[in-house]
Amino acid sequence: MSLTARKALRLQETLCAAAEPMGITELARQMELNISAVQRLLAMLVELGYAEQDPVSRKYKASLLMWEIGSRVLAQNQTRRSLHPILRQAAHQTGFNAFFVLNNCPFITYFDRVEGHIGLTYSAEMGSSLPMTQTAGGLAIAAFLPQDDFAKLFQESRRGTVIYHPVDKETFLERVRVIRQRRFATSESGVRRGVNSIAAPVWASDGEICGSITLTADERDMPPERFSEFGLKVIRWAEEATATLGGQPYPV
Repeated sequence: MSLTARKALRLQETLCAAAEPMGITELARQMELNISAVQRLLAMLVELGYAEQDPVSRKYKASLLMWEIGSRVLAQNQTRRSLHPILRQAAHQTGFNAFFVLNNCPFITYFDRVEGHIGLTYSAEMGSSLPMTQTAGGLAIAAFLPQDDFAKLFQESRRGTVIYHPVDKETFLERVRVIRQRRFATSESGVRRGVNSIAAPVWASDGEICGSITLTADERDMPPERFSEFGLKVIRWAEEATATLGGQPYPV
């Protein structure tokens, strides 16, 4: 990939991650590029429709074109279409928000969601990525990764603007042992305070772990003393998802 293309993609990622429009000087400082280079890249992104400039503040923001393209890709994804009914069933029976979390080791990406009637409206946004070791959905995947992928959990990495920091190996191996034994992962006040999650892994037809089925709820509705109860339900839905994709649950 050419250097210009790399810089343009980095700039687009920065604009997409920004909470508000950004000026050229701020973008140049954050990306460690000179102002003239950022100006040229912004002009190209605006011309192609990927960025917009505010006529008053003269600052830049990402347009909705990336969302339009991504929405078309998502709508055509066979994995999402196959697993969505299982998420709908999980959300209906528990009342919690049900997710399919995608394996992008050492990160996870929230790929699909069905909201339950007592689900949290401020739960994870679709398309957002997080370090795999921060969430139940990620831990359920991490515990069953093949050796080469498992090694990535102890190396620093980056996905767009999200940075993964390695975990302590001995501590994490003990946590993994527990997850493998009971076949589901949990988190208490993981990404958000007062929000608990339970997740179980899903395998695809190629034998690779592709993600996890995750339930998320307020700690009052999903207290730790009920983790085992809900964990068995999540395992069942994750095994159903694995079968739907043609995989084998919990392969040796």
